[in-house]
Amino acid sequence: MNTLAKPLAYLSMVALFAGAFAVAPAQAGPNHDSHKHAKKHDRGGMYILKKLDLSDEQKAEVKSIMKNAKEQKKGLHESLKAYKQALRDLVNSPDYSEQAVRSLHAQYQSVFADKVVIKANASHQINALLTPEQQAKKAEIKAKMKARWAEKKKRMKERKADQS
Repeated sequence: MNTLAKPLAYLSMVALFAGAFAVAPAQAGPNHDSHKHAKKHDRGGMYILKKLDLSDEQKAEVKSIMKNAKEQKKGLHESLKAYKQALRDLVNSPDYSEQAVRSLHAQYQSVFADKVVIKANASHQINALLTPEQQAKKAEIKAKMKARWAEKKKRMKERKADQS
């Protein structure tokens, strides 16, 4: 076999994949902005808070609350990591059973609850900082987001039905 055949084959595969990745965003359509979408979700609840015109004092308080919540969640990180590893091990084990998964999940139930409580406490503390006008505006933004999501789900369902 030619000594250049193997490197050329690898090079052609790399070019093929590079071309596929370059074309994918174009196929997503002109109204699709994946970077904008990803940034919006990376911010989480901060997306809504930025729309509420918080005072500098409120911003500092929110930052402090979120930092505290993040530190509390860090304490749960090792437990959650252990849960995920145990679940992976169980799924790949010949001793797999649905009951074993339920048992494992039950063992970590308090960790899951702690994570939810930390998030709820932070949300409650942030809501307590907001003025009644800001709370109303937040509710309005959430309602609009929920309506947009429902419309998107409806379009996706219709598209899926059309493909069938």
